[in-house]
Amino acid sequence: MSPVVERALPDEKDRAGTDARMRELLSRPAPGPVADRIALLHFLGRRTGRPYIVPAGVHALGNRLVVATGSAWRHNFAGGADGELTWRGERRKVGFTLLGDTMLTARGYLELYERYGDQAERRLGIVVRGATPPGLDDFREAVEHRGLSLVEVRQSGDPNMPPHTLVANERTPR
Repeated sequence: MSPVVERALPDEKDRAGTDARMRELLSRPAPGPVADRIALLHFLGRRTGRPYIVPAGVHALGNRLVVATGSAWRHNFAGGADGELTWRGERRKVGFTLLGDTMLTARGYLELYERYGDQAERRLGIVVRGATPPGLDDFREAVEHRGLSLVEVRQSGDPNMPPHTLVANERTPR
């Protein structure tokens, strides 16, 4: 049986409590080591204009900073949207874009899965079922049918400027 990659989310009550604690912690000027891996995304709902503050894991892929998610809020970034990112105690203006390329997204998930090793499932919010490690086709399937997505985070200003200052110090301890 080939591996199956699925989203792994805590139940709604546990997630709401964890999100509230993360928002409080990551809003501090010195949030501690958790702020190396998790950031707060500040944005407005695409249709409602309602403000959102969402804690999410951030990951470097080449010179890109991305958020790996399958949550519904990702659709706010289809076609791009302005917002802010609180990361490592600093809040800055950024642009968010939901990546629409299935293979690029699948390759990104595979790279992150291999990079994080034993911590991959927890860091990426996924579970892998099966006896063998997942490959590119398994992640493509998850992107196409289970909603796994990548949201690119770019510095505000010049849209062609790579986010070197955002990505430069991203640490990936196993």
